[in-house]
Amino acid sequence: MKQRTEEEYYIESRRLREETMRMADALKDNPMRFVVTNVITMDVEITKSDLKTIVSKNTQDNRFNAFKNKVAQDIRSFLEKSVYEGWREVMPGKHPETAFFAYFSRELGEKAFLCVRKIKNTGLFKPYAIINQRTFDAEIQNLRK
Repeated sequence: MKQRTEEEYYIESRRLREETMRMADALKDNPMRFVVTNVITMDVEITKSDLKTIVSKNTQDNRFNAFKNKVAQDIRSFLEKSVYEGWREVMPGKHPETAFFAYFSRELGEKAFLCVRKIKNTGLFKPYAIINQRTFDAEIQNLRK
């Protein structure tokens, strides 16, 4: 089986980003809302803007970017079937609207981590980023269970 090139992964990541954003258009005036309990109970809201933020955060790894953009298309099932990793406080001076970040992981051929933030004034949980193991390892020094 032929290995894909970096350029092929880049093209695929762009295609999946556009596909995710087309799906996100349905959320423009009608956010997706659901409750999920995975160690913590979360009233989750996903808007077009949330999905745009996720697919816009790219790593140097185009293969992971393609994977992340595909995972972004079904955040609900990711959360329902993931492992709760813990939560961390917001870095001082960053994200003043956010109470804390919670992390969930799932093994889907490779490990992915979904970072969800709890919004202070609404109590809603909003997906923020899908990250790889290396990025997670760099952020978890302050993680609490």
